[in-house]
Amino acid sequence: MGERDEVCDDAVPELSGESVGEDHDSSSPFFVSKKAAAVLKHEILKQYVVPFASKVGRYAPDGRVVYLDSYAGPGRYEDGTPGSPALILESAARVAAFRQLDCYFVERGRKNFRSLAQLVAEAHEQGLAAHALQGRAEKHLESVLSRAQGAPLFAFLDPFGLGLSFDALTRQIFGTRTERGATGRPATEVLLNFNANAVRRIGGLLTSGKDTPNKPAILSAMDTACGGTWWRDVYLASSDNPEAVARITQGFVERVRTAVGSGAAAIEVRNRAHHQVAYHLVLFSRHRDGLWLFGEAASLAQVEWRRAQLPPSNDEMLWSPADTFDDEEVQRATKWVRTIRSNIENLLKARGSFTVDDHQSEIMAGVLGEAREKHIRAAVKELYKAGTTNCNGVGTIRRFRITAAVSEPSR
Repeated sequence: MGERDEVCDDAVPELSGESVGEDHDSSSPFFVSKKAAAVLKHEILKQYVVPFASKVGRYAPDGRVVYLDSYAGPGRYEDGTPGSPALILESAARVAAFRQLDCYFVERGRKNFRSLAQLVAEAHEQGLAAHALQGRAEKHLESVLSRAQGAPLFAFLDPFGLGLSFDALTRQIFGTRTERGATGRPATEVLLNFNANAVRRIGGLLTSGKDTPNKPAILSAMDTACGGTWWRDVYLASSDNPEAVARITQGFVERVRTAVGSGAAAIEVRNRAHHQVAYHLVLFSRHRDGLWLFGEAASLAQVEWRRAQLPPSNDEMLWSPADTFDDEEVQRATKWVRTIRSNIENLLKARGSFTVDDHQSEIMAGVLGEAREKHIRAAVKELYKAGTTNCNGVGTIRRFRITAAVSEPSR
C-alpha cells in the first residue's frame, strides 16, 4: 500500500461517542484564522443558502426554512472572521423580509459553545430565529427534525473527522421527510463534509503493524459512518492513498444516494492546489434545481478559493500574482468552454437531440464545480456559429434544446 503503510498514532482521530474527531475546541489552530479550504466551503454556503431559502420557502408555511449545522464551532474565528454560523446568520438577515431562516447550531465543545451562544444572542437582538444547542450532533438530531416538521430543511454536516452515522443520515434526516414534489411539502438537502484525512488515517490502521489504542473501536466507527465494512476491502484493494480516497468517497456517495433516492454532486477541497484532498463536499438533493444551484455555487466559490491563495503583495515586489489573476481566470474559462463543447458534441452524436436540463453531469463532465452555466452558453454559441447545432445560445440555459444542425440540400 505504499505511503499508507505508516500511520502515526497521533494522526488517528480519537473515538468520541458516535463520531471520530467531532470535538474541537476554539483553542485549536483551525479557529485562529480561516484556511483556504474553509474559504471554499463558506463561499458555497453564501452562494447556496439564500437561493435555496428563497426558492423552497415559497411553498412553506410562513416562509419558514430550517437550517441545521451539526458541528458549528465557535461561530467566528479568533481574528473575528465569520465562521459558517456567522455567515448563515448574515444570510438569514438578508432574507428576513420575505423568509424566516430558522437556524439550529449544535456544538459539543464548551469553550466553542460559549462563543456560539454569544453569537446567537446577538442574532436574537436583530430579531433572527437562531438556537445554540450544546452536545453531540446525534443527541439533538431527533429534536431538531421534530421542530423542522412541515418546513424545508438544509443540513450542513461539517465534522473534523467522522460525523453522523450512515443510518442517522439516511434514515433520520432523509427517511423521515418523504418528498412529494414542489407543492408545499418540505424539501430536504444535505451538504456534507466527507473527510479524506479520516479515510487515510483510519484506513491506514488496516495495514499498520503498530499497536494503536482503540483500533477495533476506531475501525468500527468508520464502519458505522460508511454504512458497513465494504470500505475496508476497497481500501486494501487500492494502489495508493488518492485511489483509496476517491473510491471510498464514490462508494459512500453512491450508497447514500441510492438509500435516499437523491441526486448527488461532490467536489474536492484542498488547502492549496498542490496539496492532497482534505475532504469532499457532497450535496445530496432530491431536486434537480439543487444540483444545478450547487454547481453554480461551487464554481463561484472556486474563484474565491484561488484568490485566497494569492500571496500578499507589497511595495518591494516587482510583480504580484494578483496582477495576472484575471487573465488566468479567462484562460481557465476558455479550457472549460472547450471541454463543455466537446461534451455537447458527444451527446449530439449519441442522442441527436437533448435538453440541457436533463444532462448536467454529461455536459459538465470534467469541469463540474469549476465551470458554470455561462460557460455552457458560451460553448453552445460556439457550436451554433460553427454550424453544429440549431440552438443559438439565447434564452434560459437549462431549457436549451440542443439539436444537430441539418445542412440544406445543395441546389
